[in-house]
Amino acid sequence: MNRHFRLVALLLLGALMLSACGQDASKQTEKQEWVPGWQSGPKTLVARSGAAAVEVNGVIHLIGGVDGRNFLASSEYARIQPDGSLSPWQKGPSLNVERGFFTAVANGKYVYVAGGGRGPNGSIQLTSVERAEIQPDGTLGPWKLEKYAFNTKRRCSRLLVLGNHIYAFGGFGGILLDTVESAEILPDGSLDEWLVLDQRMTVPRYISGSLAADGRAYLLGGHDKVRGIGIREVEWSREVTDEPGFLEPWQQTAPLLTGRYGLEAARHGDRLYALGGLDGARYLDSIETARLLPDGGVDAWRETTPLASPREGMNVIVKDDRIYVIGGGNLQGYPGSVDYASFDAQGDIGFWASPAEAKEYRAALASREAARKALSNEAVIVQNIQATSYSYLQVRRDDGAVAWLAGPRSDLPPGTRIQFADGVFMSNFYSKELKRGFPAIMFIGEIRPVETKGPDG
Repeated sequence: MNRHFRLVALLLLGALMLSACGQDASKQTEKQEWVPGWQSGPKTLVARSGAAAVEVNGVIHLIGGVDGRNFLASSEYARIQPDGSLSPWQKGPSLNVERGFFTAVANGKYVYVAGGGRGPNGSIQLTSVERAEIQPDGTLGPWKLEKYAFNTKRRCSRLLVLGNHIYAFGGFGGILLDTVESAEILPDGSLDEWLVLDQRMTVPRYISGSLAADGRAYLLGGHDKVRGIGIREVEWSREVTDEPGFLEPWQQTAPLLTGRYGLEAARHGDRLYALGGLDGARYLDSIETARLLPDGGVDAWRETTPLASPREGMNVIVKDDRIYVIGGGNLQGYPGSVDYASFDAQGDIGFWASPAEAKEYRAALASREAARKALSNEAVIVQNIQATSYSYLQVRRDDGAVAWLAGPRSDLPPGTRIQFADGVFMSNFYSKELKRGFPAIMFIGEIRPVETKGPDG
């Protein structure tokens, strides 16, 4: 009898296990679609652009920046969850100096920030360096000012760690800089004196992207101050083998498809990514990717999934197979948004979703694209002054107001009626190329002539 009961119990248990396994298999085989796009994460506590960001032990730290009015000393952090999403943001320790347009690096037990700007429109360029200790739970201890500062004021410079040295590349210190400084990381985590290297970059780098990969430093894009546009040049270098703290001559490699500044760079696997920024007249949502070559440099760039919205001054973090885009600014201001995604086998960006979720995402994307293509302003060209990259258009609106626009170079003659969207407004702009100033001008990304209708409409 006992044997009979045991047999029945085993049969029932087996049936239950088969049923459970069948349910799991059903869940696992549920149809999923790869969606070229982004998922939304929790907004940051403070909407900021020009901040520094770093990931340590599964915690993303967002440090300093500007909120549209003031330069910030505050920081915040969020934890990466097992499913790749982020926890709500929490307040972190404040810097000793408010700063924006700078970068952060982590090495060993410490996170370092350096340079940047503060004051009206970032007019005060900084040389100071700060360090915070990484706690066991991934949070940061108090920030402390380092004894040694940069030799040159540097706003919008880039920091990278190569070997046992921190390097600072380019930036703005009254002029656009093509110089590099390095400092040795001492055993206690403090930094030795900074040294300005003789080896200069091939072009000045301001508001550029940077990345350390396989012991090499890569610098991408930046701003051409004369023409007011983004540059395409990409270059790389590495430490001199027997002279740590010094770099080999810089080598240019395949240029970006689109000149851009205010961009961010990222790496996943054997690929580099250049994300967003401005080309001069437009905020960009485009992303380019290129494969790293074994001996340095990259192969040809190609476009991949664009950002969820155009932006510059954002932060990009790659952790394992996830990529996070945090903050930044565009024509709508500083949204404080966070988007995240993954990578497929070809290096393209997106996420897996159910058919219903994929359909909903595509519908929302189509709606945003239709709104983006709508050009809400109209005016008539009064004069067209052509430069290398722009047409400077004086236009008259229907209410009689006259204004200046700068947009993609065109041959549209005076008298042409055009449509255009809102753009980047600048006051007291001086064009070095034209050698003339504009009290107010709006840089726009697209100019579309209005089709004139015939007598039959």
